[in-house]
Amino acid sequence: MFDLRLPTVTLSLEHPVVMGVVNVTPDSFSDGGRFLDHRHAIDHGLALAAQGAQIVDVGGESTRSGASPVDTNEEMRRVTEVIAGLAAQHVIVSVDTRHAVIAEQAVQQGASIINDVSGLRDRAMRQVVARYDVPVVIMHSPVDNPATMQQHAHYGDVVADVIAFLKHQIHLAHQDGVEQIIIDPGIGFGKTTEHNLELIRRLEEIVALGFPVLVGVSRKRFIGDITRTERPADRLAGTLAAHLATLDRGARLVRTHDVADHVQAIRMWQALQT
Repeated sequence: MFDLRLPTVTLSLEHPVVMGVVNVTPDSFSDGGRFLDHRHAIDHGLALAAQGAQIVDVGGESTRSGASPVDTNEEMRRVTEVIAGLAAQHVIVSVDTRHAVIAEQAVQQGASIINDVSGLRDRAMRQVVARYDVPVVIMHSPVDNPATMQQHAHYGDVVADVIAFLKHQIHLAHQDGVEQIIIDPGIGFGKTTEHNLELIRRLEEIVALGFPVLVGVSRKRFIGDITRTERPADRLAGTLAAHLATLDRGARLVRTHDVADHVQAIRMWQALQT
């Protein structure tokens, strides 16, 4: 079974790991603007950890469809104090960023994992990961631009195409000395509702690559499309159903806004395993 070797502790993935979300942004699709104040964001991260999040994912740039890029100085201003505050309280922090300069500063402030939604396309990011020897999440997206990603939701076979991308990025990462890799199929990133469903249905094919798989479907639009639920905050039941389906298929980490509910659901799911 996989273990993540972090700077201060080893995190076992023998059992599913819940990653809680702290968006320090004004424009994230679900909770934008709620945690712009650094103290509020730190308190929220601590609350998620108390609820059972083993990792708290801090991001300073919205990656929702159509989101505008954020200046790296502004992104750094948003996240560094929050990361340092959480790390000081012994919370395992991941930084959600596409930018090597942010990732490096975040690790220096106490982040233990880099969550790169651009899939390690930037060699500078690969070099940062290798230099600090921290785990990295390689996520699939058809392009490194959230503003236009939905315009590129075209695949021959979405699962095969995602696997091909992940294999290529893993190869590049290994060439640059990256050792600890988590993979993410990028649910909702440049995909239609049917693409997202197909990735979940066939997740075992991605798990078969031999790396721990992270899935994040929390409150996403395709759940609203299927359940006819307009408000992201009302999509908890659909989120839980989808995440439990990914655990059935071999995912080891789930990324969510609703930590307490996921901890309860996963405990019940585990009790039913034979």
